[in-house]
Amino acid sequence: MNRILGVAITLIWLAAMAALVRRDVAPFWYAEEAPAQSDQAGRFQSSIVDRTGRRVGTSWLTSLPGPQLITVRSTTVFDLRTFLTALPNATTLVLDADLTYELDGRLLEFSFALHGAGMPINITGERLGRDFACVANVGDLKSSRALDGMLFEQLSETLRPFTRLDGLFVGRSWRIRLLDPFALVRTGSVEFTARLASVVGRETIAHAGHDVDCFRVETEGAVAWVDDEGKVLRQEVRIPLLGTWTLTDEPFDESALKAVLTSIGRGFQSSLPQGRWREGDAASDENPPSSPRVSGPGRTEP
Repeated sequence: MNRILGVAITLIWLAAMAALVRRDVAPFWYAEEAPAQSDQAGRFQSSIVDRTGRRVGTSWLTSLPGPQLITVRSTTVFDLRTFLTALPNATTLVLDADLTYELDGRLLEFSFALHGAGMPINITGERLGRDFACVANVGDLKSSRALDGMLFEQLSETLRPFTRLDGLFVGRSWRIRLLDPFALVRTGSVEFTARLASVVGRETIAHAGHDVDCFRVETEGAVAWVDDEGKVLRQEVRIPLLGTWTLTDEPFDESALKAVLTSIGRGFQSSLPQGRWREGDAASDENPPSSPRVSGPGRTEP
């Protein structure tokens, strides 16, 4: 009797392990390479609103391919006063990131800087052979460690998991690595979370007054809708303790970005040369942006 019970328990355990491997481990084994960075220059902007519809920030992304490397810069600003009313001194939080890729999409180096957290926070990483040498400065604390380069096929932030996704098709999946800036503020710890992103199907969404057929891309805690050109039109991100935030593509406001970069002491210059703006951008050398009045972090008034 005991032998039969032991065999039954073993079979149940093996079945449970097989289901676990199939659900949580196998998808990472069979994941494909992450979508390569676009070889076209471009700049994009997304509004950020919370679950009540209040605008809490803005995110900008610029991409500049060169002869050998592709540089991607993102800047995201949050108006802390909109969701941290209990902190009277809260103003703005700015996350500034630079990523450098080879033309084949291989990440070479990255840097993240968080401004407005009450202490200097910056993280840098450089590929040395197979791994990344990562250095984190959080206030007066400095730490270094090596990170597996295989896990950095696509690097982004939990607040904006997806930037630009070319070459999608239903069924495609890849690994992404996300930095959690709120964890930096809460605990001072550097957390790069590995997740699996998958194209689960196609959906039609309303965007800018039109119905657009998009790829639906999902990962843990986030879902994005991407058009056939690889542009992320909308993404919904679940933020712990703050609910779901929605990022929606909107016209690029160069004046607002310049104001944010100036506020953190970083110089600004239009890095995209004449004639290389992607079609559909709101501002270009042939169609220069207006000069709106900045009324808050990432917000403008006509």
